[in-house]
Amino acid sequence: MKSVYTAWIFFILALLVDNSTARSNQGANEEKEYDVKKIPAELLKDAGAVVREYILHFEVKNKRHAKEKVKRVVTIFKEEERHYGKLELWYDKFHEIEDLEGKIFDANGREIRDLEKQDIKDYCSFSNYSLYADSRVRVAELYYDQYPFTVEFTYEYSYDGYLNWPVWLSQISLDPIEQNRFEVFIPQEDSLRYWCNRDTVRPLISIEGSKRLYVWGSTNLPKLSKDVVGEDIEDIATMVRIAPSSFEYGDYEGDMRTWKNFGTWDYSLAQGRDVLPESAIRDIHSLLKPADDIREKVKKLYRYMQNRTRYVSIQLGIGGWQPFDAAYVHERGYGDCKALSNYMVALLKEAGITAYTIDIQPGDHRFPFIQEFPSAQFTHEIACVPVQLDTIWLECTSQSIPFGHIGKANENRGALLITPEGGIVVRTPRSTPQQNSQIRCAHVTMKDFGTADVSAIITRCGNQQDYIRGALDDATPEECKQWIMDHLGTPGAYLRSYHFDGLDSHELEIHLTMQIALPRFSSISGNRLFFQPNLMERETYIPHDVARRLSPVRFGYPYHDVDSICYSLPGSYTVESIPAEVHLESSFGGFKSKTMMLGDTAVRYTRSLEIREYTIPANNYSEYRKFFADIVKADRAQVVLVRKQ
Repeated sequence: MKSVYTAWIFFILALLVDNSTARSNQGANEEKEYDVKKIPAELLKDAGAVVREYILHFEVKNKRHAKEKVKRVVTIFKEEERHYGKLELWYDKFHEIEDLEGKIFDANGREIRDLEKQDIKDYCSFSNYSLYADSRVRVAELYYDQYPFTVEFTYEYSYDGYLNWPVWLSQISLDPIEQNRFEVFIPQEDSLRYWCNRDTVRPLISIEGSKRLYVWGSTNLPKLSKDVVGEDIEDIATMVRIAPSSFEYGDYEGDMRTWKNFGTWDYSLAQGRDVLPESAIRDIHSLLKPADDIREKVKKLYRYMQNRTRYVSIQLGIGGWQPFDAAYVHERGYGDCKALSNYMVALLKEAGITAYTIDIQPGDHRFPFIQEFPSAQFTHEIACVPVQLDTIWLECTSQSIPFGHIGKANENRGALLITPEGGIVVRTPRSTPQQNSQIRCAHVTMKDFGTADVSAIITRCGNQQDYIRGALDDATPEECKQWIMDHLGTPGAYLRSYHFDGLDSHELEIHLTMQIALPRFSSISGNRLFFQPNLMERETYIPHDVARRLSPVRFGYPYHDVDSICYSLPGSYTVESIPAEVHLESSFGGFKSKTMMLGDTAVRYTRSLEIREYTIPANNYSEYRKFFADIVKADRAQVVLVRKQ
C-alpha cells in the first residue's frame, strides 16, 4: 500500500513539473503586449520614440463631480526622448489625484519594475513666484539604461467643481502614435457639448448602462517633422474640446452655453470686491485735476497702480477665477492678474470712469479663441476703458510696461469682456510694423589694419522695446553692459560706453547710445580689404526646404527694422566694388538694401526689413523660404577696398 501511495506522489509531481515547463515555454514564446516587434514598421522610420497607447477617459458624474483617467504608454529608442519617462501632474483641492501607477518594460515587453514611492516627488507648483498657493505638482520618473524600453503611466483625477474639461488632440506630439483614444461618459439623459476643428470628424456614440459614451480616436500616425508642422501641432491634428452646460465651482453655480451667461458668472465672482479704503479714495481725488481729460485721468491712475503694486501669483480657494478684493491689494501692495485688474477697475470707478476686466489667453504664438464654443479658454486677465472712438487697454501685472500697451502676448486675439450684463466677445488690437520699429543709425571709422570704431544710436519702439525693458528692468550697470555685449552679434567687440534713455520711464521708446571698438572688423588679403556693410544684424537662417508645409508660419508681431550706417574709409584705400542694390517684395513683407559711395572717402549702407503680417499661410511657405534665403545672401555681400597706388 505504501508503494502505491509513493507512486501516486511521484506521478503528481511529474505532472506539476510538466505543466510548469509547458507554461515556461509558452511564456518564452509568447509575444508580449509591448514587445517592440509589434510596432508597425512604418512607424519605426527615424523614430526616437513611439507612443504605443494614449487613452483619455473622462466621466461626468454631475455638474460638480467628474473623473479623468489617463493611460500613456511610450516606447523610447533614443536618449533624447527620455523625457517620456517623466510625468508631471498638477492638482489642487478641486482637482485631486486619486491614483498614480507606472511600469517599465524591456525591448521584449517584459516588465522590469513598477513605479515606487521614491520615484515620486511632490512640490508647490508655483514655488518660484507665488506668495500663496494651494496648487501642487506631483512628479513621477521612470527610466531604464538599456534602449529601447517602454514606460507606462496610468493616473486618475477626481474633480470637485470644474470649468476646464480636458482637450484632446489626435497627435499629442511629433512622434509616431500607434493608438490614441478619447472616451467621454456622461449621464444618458444629457447630451455633450463638444467642438472639433475638423467638420468631417464625428464621435462614435453609444449607450452603456446609464451612461452615454462618446469616442474619438486615431491610429498609426507617422512621425512629423517640425519643419513641416511648425510650432502649433493643432494646425494638423484633430482637436476636440468639451465643456459643461451648467456647472458648479466652489459655491458659485454658472451656465456656459453662451458667452453672455459665462460672463455673468465671472462678473459675480468680483461682486463686492471693488471697495477701496479711505486712504486710496483720498489719493485718487488729490491726484486728479478738473482739467484732466479721461485719457489723462486713466493714465495717472494706471501709474498710481503700477507704483503701488507688484505682481504675485496667488493660488488659493477659487483663486484661478476669483480676485482678491481691492482693499487687500491696496493695503498689501501685491496681487495676481485678476486682483490687480480688479483693483485698477476699482480705482477708475472711484474716479467716475467706467472700466471692465477682460478674460484672455495670452501667449507668444497661436492660442486660438473659439468664438463659436463658449468655454473656459482663458488663463489671464487684463482691463480696459471704453472711450469714444477708441478703447484704452491696460496690462496690470507689469510695473514698467507703458500706458495703453498690452504687449505681444495679449494683442490680436479674441477675449471676453466681463460686464454686469454678461460676457461680450471682443478682439484686442493689432499692432503695425511702424509701431514695432527698430531704427539703428551708426557711424563707423575704419582703420588701415582692419580695426574700426563705432558710434551708434538704436531706437526700439512698441513690442521691440518690451524685449529690452523686460530684460533690463532693475538690472545693475554691469548686467546692462553684459546684455549689450551678448546682443551685439560682433565677435571680439569692446563696449567703451553706453547710455539708455527711456529705460526708467513708461514710454513706448527706448534709446541706446553706445561707443564700440571692433578689433577684427574687416579682413585684409594682399592689397585689398573686405567688409560686410551690414554691421548691426545679419540674417543667417534659411528655412528648410520641405516638400509640403502643413501649418502656417507665425511671427509674434509685425515689425519694421531700418539701418543706416556711414563708413569713413581708411585714407590709404579706395572703393573697388560695392554690393548690388537689393529690393525684395512678398505677400507678407519687404526688404531693401543699398550701398552707395559718398565720394572717395565714405560709403553709406541702408537696409530695411518689414514684416507686415502675423501669419504666413502654409501654401506660401516656398515664398517665405525664398524671401529669407535672398535676405541671407544680401546680408553676406561685401564691400571691397583696394589700396591706393
